[in-house]
Formats: sequence, C-alpha cells, structure tokens
Amino acid sequence: MAKFILSDFSRGWMEGFFKKEDFSKFAGIRGRWNGHAIAGAYLERATEIDFTGPPGSVIGLYYSLMFQLGKWEWQTAKADEWIEVSPTHAQYYQLTHKQKEDLENKIKSGLASASQSVADLELMKHDERKYKEFLHYLGYKTYSELRAAGKKTRNVPPEEMDLIDVDMSMDEKERQKAIDNHSLRAVFIDQVDMHTGEGISIRSIVSRWPTLISDFMRMDDGDIDVEKAMKKLDISRAEAVVLVTKNKLYNEWKKLFLPEIRNRYRRITELVRSRNASVDSYRKWLEPYIMRHKMLEEGMADQGRRSGHLKSFMSVQGQAIAYSNIEIWAWKDFLTPEVFKMPGELAAKKPIPIVDPWTKKELIFNEKYGLIADHPWITDEWVTNQANEMLGPGGWITSTPNRNYYTFIIIKLDKTNIRMPTGEEMEDGTFDVGMTIMSKNAMFCKLLQLKAKEEETQQYINKLLGLPVTNEEALLAGKQFEPKKTRSIQKARDFFGWFGMNFQLYKGGPYERDWDERLTKFYLMPMAKERYGAVIGFIKKKIGYGTA
Repeated sequence: MAKFILSDFSRGWMEGFFKKEDFSKFAGIRGRWNGHAIAGAYLERATEIDFTGPPGSVIGLYYSLMFQLGKWEWQTAKADEWIEVSPTHAQYYQLTHKQKEDLENKIKSGLASASQSVADLELMKHDERKYKEFLHYLGYKTYSELRAAGKKTRNVPPEEMDLIDVDMSMDEKERQKAIDNHSLRAVFIDQVDMHTGEGISIRSIVSRWPTLISDFMRMDDGDIDVEKAMKKLDISRAEAVVLVTKNKLYNEWKKLFLPEIRNRYRRITELVRSRNASVDSYRKWLEPYIMRHKMLEEGMADQGRRSGHLKSFMSVQGQAIAYSNIEIWAWKDFLTPEVFKMPGELAAKKPIPIVDPWTKKELIFNEKYGLIADHPWITDEWVTNQANEMLGPGGWITSTPNRNYYTFIIIKLDKTNIRMPTGEEMEDGTFDVGMTIMSKNAMFCKLLQLKAKEEETQQYINKLLGLPVTNEEALLAGKQFEPKKTRSIQKARDFFGWFGMNFQLYKGGPYERDWDERLTKFYLMPMAKERYGAVIGFIKKKIGYGTA
C-alpha cells in the first residue's frame, strides 16, 4: 500500500469522507497544512455513475469524455490500468493472453540474442585489448596520448579517444624511439619462438645455456654478427650463433608483425563497433515490447484486487467475463472570480513558487508520508529538474503568476464485458468521478508521483536489458533535501486554534486558510458548478440519464 499521503483520494461510498485518515487530518480545517498547501473538497463532490449498454458503448463514452476534456482545456494523464479476463471468455482470453505470451517469447528470444551478442562482444574486446597492447609495444599511441603530447590528430568521438592511432599520423622517428623492445622480445619468446618446436625454441634449450633468455633480452636489433655478439655479451661461440640466429628471426618477425597487427587492429575495432551497435539495437528493439508487456497488467497481480474478485458478485467463474480498469487524472488551473482581487502586476512581482522548503519537507522528503516513502531514490536535484520541466513550454503546471489553484479530478472507469450463454453480450461501466481543489505546490507533488512512476518504469526496462539505470550516477551522487532547523510554533497554533484565534495570530503559508468562507464559496462552489458539474453532466447526457 502506498505511503505517500497524496496517493489516495478515495472516499467512502456513502459518507463521502476521505479514507486516508492522515490526509483528512492534515488538510482539513486547522490542520498542519493550513495556509501551506490545499488538497480537499466538499464531501459530496464524488459521484459513481453505473451504465450498462451494448458492447462498445462504455468505451465509446470513455473516449468521447477524454476528447471533450481536451476541448475544455483540461490536461489529462493515464495514471493506472489493468485487465482481467476469465478463461471461459475464450475469444477475448486468447486475444489478450496470447498477445502477452507472444510478447514474452519475443522478449526472451531478444534477451537471448542480446546476451549472445554481449558474449561475442567481450571476446572481440579481449582481442582488441591484446592488439592494442602489441601496438603500444611498437611505439603507437592512443588519440588521447597524442593530444596530451600536443600532437594533431583527426577528430574522433570521445568514446574512441582511448583507441590506438594507426593512421600513420605520428612521426616515424618518434615511433621508433618509443618502441618497447624488451616487451616485444618477451612476446617473441613466449608466443612466437616457442612454437618452433622442442630442441629448437629458446625455452627448450635454456637448460644448456642458463642465461640464454637474459642474453637475448640484452641484444639490440643490429646484433647480427657472431664475433661482435661474443664480445658484447661475453658468451661462447655456440651460444652466440644461436642468439644471432634468433635475433635475425626476431627482426624478420617484427617487420612482418607490424603491418599485420595494424590491419588486425583496424578490423577488430570495426567489428567491435558493429557488435556494440547490434547490442544497442537489440535492446532498443526490446524496449517497446517490454513496455507493452508491462502495460498488460493482470488484475490478479495485485493482492487487493484478488481479494475483491473473491467477494464480487460479478466474478462468476463459469461465466465469460472480462474486466478492465482505467484511472485518469485531469487538472486545470483556476483563477478566483473576485471583484477586489489583487492586481496581476503585484502577483507577478512576488509569485508563489511551485515548490518551497515547506513543500519539500512535508510532502516530498518526509520519510513517513512524503513521496520519498514510496520512491526512496528521489533527490533534491531530481525534484528541481522536474519542477523546471513542468513549468517549461507545454509543461503540466502553468507559469502564470496568479494561477495558484487547480481543479483536480480523478476519473476511474471499471468496465465489465459479459457474454451470456445465449450469445448475447453487454458492457457495464462504472464511472467514479471525484473532485478536489489543489494548491499549486500540492498539484506539483501529485504530478511528481506520476513522474516518479515514469522514471521507475524506465529503470525497470533498463535493468531487464542490462543497461545502466537512467541518470544512475546523478541519482546516487545527488543530495536529498535537508530542511533548515527553525523554531516550531505548531503547538502554539494548535493551542490557539481551539479558541478560533489561529488566523488572527498566525499567518502560515502563501495560500488561503479560511475554509468556512473563502475556500468553500469563492473556490469550491465555482469549481463544482462550472467544472465538476460539467463533467458529470456530460456523462449523464451521453447515457441518456433523466430522459424518457
């Protein structure tokens, strides 16, 4: 069950009270939110309309309502959806579950292909590292090393700065000076000469001359004369003959090895790029399938819905029934229709911020009932970024200074399709419509909950595909909000509140506090008449309620 205090706006079916007790206590008259945030409504501003008609009538009404809300300049978003089909409804069951099974098979095969591609990529990258190591021994440098030395190189993407430059852009004399002959000779002994055979390779005859390997490592490329090698290394003629022969073979190998390793390095880097692109493509192709699979949420996946099906009179297992549930959020800014209201110029000079320290402390980063209780990964930086995005062009919150209140309506549609044994079908839909008034900061926090769910959906997809979590480094490095320590006068407010003196002695927060007069008469009544009433009236008109 969600802990975020603004997550549940459901009310009792008969009384109309909010089911979440803390929410009613905090947001009500003389509550701790008074003046700082508003989220409430008349008790009767919640209606359930049950409509039964032929197949397609309910979903047609749903789409008609959504299009009409757009024409009335409401902003809408789907907050939740699930579906459940009884196996008895064979046609619909096969359509939905077969679709889900097909998606699962595609996801499995796609993940298997991506996994194999990653395995192939790792083998290629291993070869790339080995060739890169050999090129380093041959005096070649990476693009980043050349740039650090002040050398000019061709433009390469940042992810390729650590690759070796094999385009011959560096000076040959500098490369010859940078050659690591010691490492190259070691490679020659360990990986080339040892394959010449027993009794011929240096390693196999080292028992005859114990210093043979160290003497070979001390040689220069020009040591190809036996007499000079005897004097330089102070060794016998027999050993000098062997070393000079091996040194000639080493020089020849190095001449052949250089162009070959460069060509191999070019080919392997191209293959690595290609495999990297294929792995990314596999993952991108899978993202929509995973999203579709996640959207096909079954009703029985939730414990609360499972228990509801056990008690529902509709859930007859021998009957062909299909359930679906959709939750829509609709919101619209509100301007108070007052004759002596504050001029717009004054509101623009000191606008109410979308999120202030009180909002962060109480509604977002409160560990008991704030948004962080359900989404512990959120940070202060993430909240700030979302606020800037919502206030931007096309954002969810208006940037007009004097639009500080919102009408927020939650529309829940419970739709049931029933096929009778006779072959007849009918569709039943219950529209649960509830209205609340929201201050700008409370509206932001409610929409922030939707943004957090979107972020977690992408994180879920990335984890399933083996990709880094979106903005993982920023989220881990980001700091959570740390409220400033101030003297609390909440106890004094509560004490004087019992005497009806709280508004005269203390003015907390930038929003309205008078529920008895101003909020009910100047805000809730116009909202209920012009907005909530219009939505309810539209549904009733479409179903023919009150007509003969």
